Amino acid sequence: MKAVVLGAGLGKRLSSVTAKMPKVLLQIGEKTLIEHNVDKLRKIGINEIAVVIGYKGEMVREVLGTSVTYCEQGEQLGTAHAFLCAANFIDEPYFLGMNGDMFFSDPLVDFVKLKPPAVAVYHMEDTSRYGRMEIKSGILESVEEKIDKKTSGFVNAGVYLFPKQVFELIRKTPLSSRREYEITDTVQIMINQGLQFKVYKLKNFWTDVAYQTDLERARNYNVVRI
Repeated sequence: MKAVVLGAGLGKRLSSVTAKMPKVLLQIGEKTLIEHNVDKLRKIGINEIAVVIGYKGEMVREVLGTSVTYCEQGEQLGTAHAFLCAANFIDEPYFLGMNGDMFFSDPLVDFVKLKPPAVAVYHMEDTSRYGRMEIKSGILESVEEKIDKKTSGFVNAGVYLFPKQVFELIRKTPLSSRREYEITDTVQIMINQGLQFKVYKLKNFWTDVAYQTDLERARNYNVVRI
């Protein structure tokens, strides 16, 4: 199986730090976010990895070297568009897709045993920042938008097993209200067409790194784990 890791984001909410580097190069312990995630894939036997780069992409190249394939996202048009930039890299029926700007503890060994399509989720006491994943009997029923009300539930953890046909549906995905092509909208299109997304619940620790507090939580967890 091949994997595509997204690493082109600007990191606007961390602009005081990411003005100098891509968000995926933020340091967690002795490694950057992107190194943690690429290493996690290699530990489960996925060695053919494409990293989608954009903002200050040359810095990602310097860190990862020739160990991965690079796909350029010239304009930041959203996560679905970022995956589409790696379409030529995928020549197999399925692949693993992953956001590169998160930190989590699950080794994904059981996740990759699922028959695609599948999505990883994480339970949060407050889903308002993320939106909710509605799940029934282990199958994803819908991806809900962010709401102001604080409710507990499962959120999208940014790890997927996609069939290659996802690229066709990305091309049919409309712009979101944020003027981006978002992979969650593509996932909803796939659900509407009858594809059943199996759900895998991540264990222990997970955070996307959008704010300074997220970065501090990830660093603190990494210290405790070591």
